Amino acid sequence: MPESEVQKLCIDLVKIPSITPEDLGCQDLIIEKLKAVGFNCLTLKQRGTINLLALHGQGSPFFLFLGHTDVVPPGDMNAWKYPPFSGTVADGMLFSRGSADMKGSDAAMTLALRDFVRDNPNHHGTVGLLLTSNEEGDAVGGTPFVAEYLKAHQLLPDYCLVGEPSSLKIFGDQIKNGRRGSLTAHIEVLGVQGHVAYPQTCDNAAHHAADLMQALYKKKWDQGSESFPPSSFQVTNLNCGTGAENVVPGSCKIMCNWRFSDELNLEKISAMVSEIISNLKIECKIRYVLNGSPFITKKGTLVEAITSSIEECCGLKPQLSTSGGTSDGRFIAPLGAQTVEFGPLSASIHKANECVNLEDLNKLLVIFKNTLSKIML
Repeated sequence: MPESEVQKLCIDLVKIPSITPEDLGCQDLIIEKLKAVGFNCLTLKQRGTINLLALHGQGSPFFLFLGHTDVVPPGDMNAWKYPPFSGTVADGMLFSRGSADMKGSDAAMTLALRDFVRDNPNHHGTVGLLLTSNEEGDAVGGTPFVAEYLKAHQLLPDYCLVGEPSSLKIFGDQIKNGRRGSLTAHIEVLGVQGHVAYPQTCDNAAHHAADLMQALYKKKWDQGSESFPPSSFQVTNLNCGTGAENVVPGSCKIMCNWRFSDELNLEKISAMVSEIISNLKIECKIRYVLNGSPFITKKGTLVEAITSSIEECCGLKPQLSTSGGTSDGRFIAPLGAQTVEFGPLSASIHKANECVNLEDLNKLLVIFKNTLSKIML
């Protein structure tokens, strides 16, 4: 089967080793496609991150595609069947880091916009694409920065379609119509350092930390809600002691994370943590980092448009889901945009031998074009 344009653009993109927060020219390839049909392409650089905001038209409604050009590191090179930035095609699959997460969607979003504007040069409203080179990292200077730019310039999207890999078992089987919140806590449990042979002179921070972790783990944070499963807690890192076998640690540092439903927020979680610490009668220092609040897009214009587009292309009705991690949609949804995520299968993302089905890329382009047309025409 001859290589389609969306497949070729994806292959060109995955050959660029744009490990976060680098872009290394990915956005230049996309600018070339969009400028050819009259898009205004603005490059916004901030703190080492490169963002592309490409817009066509004016006024409302404003339909925004959202994605990222950065990828996670390939990891153990020996675990890959093919070099991770080679763009190797085998058995109808494209093997490369970033093929599924999410340069395949980048290519499909770009060509969907190009074709829409080429066919409808005088369309009403605004269509656009926002890409960042820092989604897989800490997002500093990335989509949150551009969200503030959009607010300052009164460019508030009505609809946001994020091309993250959402399909679970079969392409088209799942749409993400919301995401849980993410909260990280850096907790330092305090004690008194001393010699293990003289426990009466010490207060072992590790023992207090163990009690705290057990209490946080066993806590029932909520029952979930109509749109979200119950909130969960996980310890993600632990650091304690001097490395000597005969020294009782005077402090123990815990890093932990909550993925929480719309029943909770930072204030509620921190209040519950404070109560647990008080009941345990231990002393702690805590710093919270709110990575994103939960958002949900109910059934409406955008959900109906992409659902029907998937049904028409794939012959199956996708399920709505809020499972999984976070995405940059959490920075656009608060602007008032109906926000959903749809893209290829997620099974291989962040793994060795990440891959995407080439025929799925052709279908993805059709779905993106049809969704855009259903809303903007």
